[in-house]
Amino acid sequence: MRTRRLATTGAALVAAFGLTLTGCGSNGTDAPAGGAAPEASAPADPREELSAAALKLNEQSVRVEIKSSALNGEGVMDPKTKQVDMTMSLGEQGTFRMLTVGDDGYMKFSGVPGLPDNWLHLDVTKLGANGQLNIMPDGDPGGAKQLVNGVVDVEKTGDGAFSGTIDYTKAKPGDKAVEQMGEKAKAVPFTARVDDEGRMTELVVDTSVLHESLGKMTTTYSDFGTKVDVQKPPANETQEAPESLLRSFSGATTT
Repeated sequence: MRTRRLATTGAALVAAFGLTLTGCGSNGTDAPAGGAAPEASAPADPREELSAAALKLNEQSVRVEIKSSALNGEGVMDPKTKQVDMTMSLGEQGTFRMLTVGDDGYMKFSGVPGLPDNWLHLDVTKLGANGQLNIMPDGDPGGAKQLVNGVVDVEKTGDGAFSGTIDYTKAKPGDKAVEQMGEKAKAVPFTARVDDEGRMTELVVDTSVLHESLGKMTTTYSDFGTKVDVQKPPANETQEAPESLLRSFSGATTT
């Protein structure tokens, strides 16, 4: 079975995919009760402004589109109800659709020899805090705080425009995919855009520094507040995911 190969199509790709779904981190402070960012005067510096924009991804449902030379996808997410419906294309590796309803995750593969036609069910909590598919972690449903320590520098380059670098080793300590990238993971360039309501609308990660075959991965966030109603697949079309798949998508370092 090719579960291991599919799940690790490249450490660089896996890590970049995780970043695009989790936003680019916060300034290290939790949002107040209810998940809302503080209503105060404009943030004092670019890091605070960008952090506030990322935290807003925890507040509303949103449509997500990802474009890159190796991975493309689109779908919707609702952090309030912990629902996700994403369809991803991995080029020659095939495609998969990913559903999340609370702590239940479902994956359906197409074009991947050796994998069943059924939906594969997995408990996303078993993937660990850094699991690549645990994109709605407890206490951080939109994932914006997951990279709390990752942004090492940020500058504002224009109206609603930012650039900087991310250190994945600080964002995801102990993550096996990040560890495989070595020193490359410590300075990954990014740019971001924020709309006039202070919400992050675009994140561009230069994944070519992680692997020469990769270019830039562009993620756009739009249609804020869109309706998200993810239904679990029928029981007669579902089976439990094999342990090999769970191990492949786990964020923990293997020994």
